[in-house]
Amino acid sequence: MSVLILIPIVLPIIAGLYMLKRDFKERGARERYVAATVIVNAVFVLMISFTLQGAQLVLAPLVEGHAVMFAVDGMGGMFASLVAVLWILCIFYAFEYMTHEGGENRFFAFYTMAFGIMMGISFAGNLITLYLFYEFLTLITVPLVIHNESKASTTAARIYLIFSISGATVAMMGIAIIAFTGGSTAFVPGGVMASVTAGASALQIAYVCCFFGFGVKSAIMPFHAWLPQASVAPTPVSALLHAVAVVKAGVFAVARVTYFSIGADTLRGTTAQGIVLAASLITILYGSAMALMQKHLKRRLAYSTVSQLSYILFGLALMSPEGYLGGMMHLVGHAIVKITLFLCAGAIIYKTHREYVWELRGIGKKMPVTMVVFTIASLALVGIPPLPGFFSKWFLTVAAFGSGSSALGFAGTVVLAISALLTAIYLFSICVNAFIPGQGFDASVNKDVKDPNRYMTVPLTILAVAIVVFGVLVEPITQLMAL
Repeated sequence: MSVLILIPIVLPIIAGLYMLKRDFKERGARERYVAATVIVNAVFVLMISFTLQGAQLVLAPLVEGHAVMFAVDGMGGMFASLVAVLWILCIFYAFEYMTHEGGENRFFAFYTMAFGIMMGISFAGNLITLYLFYEFLTLITVPLVIHNESKASTTAARIYLIFSISGATVAMMGIAIIAFTGGSTAFVPGGVMASVTAGASALQIAYVCCFFGFGVKSAIMPFHAWLPQASVAPTPVSALLHAVAVVKAGVFAVARVTYFSIGADTLRGTTAQGIVLAASLITILYGSAMALMQKHLKRRLAYSTVSQLSYILFGLALMSPEGYLGGMMHLVGHAIVKITLFLCAGAIIYKTHREYVWELRGIGKKMPVTMVVFTIASLALVGIPPLPGFFSKWFLTVAAFGSGSSALGFAGTVVLAISALLTAIYLFSICVNAFIPGQGFDASVNKDVKDPNRYMTVPLTILAVAIVVFGVLVEPITQLMAL
């Protein structure tokens, strides 16, 4: 039965390659083909995640002790399920959005293949396999960034490629040190390096390499510049890059190295831990401050992502059960919330061709579904109870207070508070002005504005409900995520 793990990896890749060969002449036929592929694949993902826990599949032995292999565990199953469900909503949203972008056949081919690559990352059974699919993800998403072939998108794709490959090279150095020092790249709860003492210093170097190497996709400073640049891509791609796939693949890889490869017990209290904690806190503050300064809507959300991703990295770097829980909760919560914000931004751009914050005054009355959903997501990202952002930040704060890294742990609580305040300012200012434009506002500028059709509003509504449900069901969700 373990061979079933290959299906959600291979199916979307084959389906996407077929689309590159066959140019669908009818939009409806292409949409049915893509929807069927994504939905069927998501069903396989959910089935495998919940029924094949512990299954392993060695696909190709490499050198002694290393192989391309896949496995299903709680963390991988959770991540795969999250990606699968959100991918369905993104696909239906993209059916409408991409009608004015052109090149739909090529877009959906690569978009579909990226789904399969993400499943390879989710079900990777060791660092070798994770790295392999991590590199594939970079290559498969470059055509999506460069989709409209403008000068800006070409530049963004070049920057994205340079940063990603450079980061992956650094991560590969860390993986090589782990392999030669500990002799294993397998994923085991608690890590496989607890008994390694002779190479303790080398493992610290390896961890820093992996953290910053994989952290490039998580936009850790100073390797974050690619992310705001990539906001020129079509909104479904922005949602893919900033919420579901690329950035979360980086965070997921860091979590694997920290808790399932080297091990938190091996790293706790070391200089390496101090370095990554400091980098995470600096990035949180920097991203929030930069988001506040942005007038372009998608760039504001992009810098917000820079900040929010380091919430997750900070929790992971605390190297405690509470920090892991807070980080994983923020990974899931941020994925749902940020994809909602980006899809709302896309709906606004699609219907009004307005891209700047100051242009959104008064549109709340004309686009009520879009802006109510945007407001709910904003409340969640700020951390208003009982929405998911509150609970993840609560666990992160508890973990920071209880951490053995004293000064940096305490600094983390201050940084989280400041960042939450800045987040409230740069998001709530949009929401308030959308519904209360103030005196002297000329309502006629919005006379032709309205919500998009159901392809876009239904996914937005489902996401808003998911945000609320996540907050209501926080207790059973925390039990699933706990180490």
